Amino acid sequence: ACQILAKLGLFKETTGHVSARSGAAMLIRGRGKEETGLLFTRPGDVVLADFDGRTLEKKSILKPPNESVIHGELYKARPAVRGIVHAHPASIVLTSMAGIELRPIFGGYDPRGMRIAIKGVPVYQSSLTLHDVEHVHAMMEVMGDHDICILRGHGVVVCGTSIEDATIKAIKLDHLANLNLQAAMLGNVASISQQDQQTFLTRKTTGMGGGGSETLWRFYCEWLKKN
Repeated sequence: ACQILAKLGLFKETTGHVSARSGAAMLIRGRGKEETGLLFTRPGDVVLADFDGRTLEKKSILKPPNESVIHGELYKARPAVRGIVHAHPASIVLTSMAGIELRPIFGGYDPRGMRIAIKGVPVYQSSLTLHDVEHVHAMMEVMGDHDICILRGHGVVVCGTSIEDATIKAIKLDHLANLNLQAAMLGNVASISQQDQQTFLTRKTTGMGGGGSETLWRFYCEWLKKN
């Protein structure tokens, strides 16, 4: 997940992190002087930590990131969440700073991105890094029951039923933001019709265009090998 998202440009250098629930703990991409950046993540760069961000691997050179509190508090509050991505896509930074709403401006082109747009994405207005529980709880209040929360001028937090699911959601969000950014530059690009939106939401196969998370995950794993 770290390598795929970094290769796609959703991570900048050594910033951002990915985690996966592991029982009453989490596996999270570590930080430290010895790291080389998320694009070059190796198995040894992933550390085991409790939900308060304390390392459970005393001999590990890398430590949980300061923002591991984001992951820990979400895992505590939402038992169904098993994977979390905190990324810094330029598309999200730009659209959030410019006040560009992520609208459903396309349909069958990308049904997963369309679903994100129709549901809407909450925006937490502070652009500061989230190092303490108080700030994370404020972000979670804005996030509500959504799987995604944009951090204005900062990045995004994405929850999933697995690390694969969270990764695919982050990729689709980036696609959505990039197209909305381009549409804003063109000017007067309308959203798809309310009728199309309603029909989409009532279809039994809604959101599965292009395959499920597992299929898309396999695609990106193969893509990574060739890039």
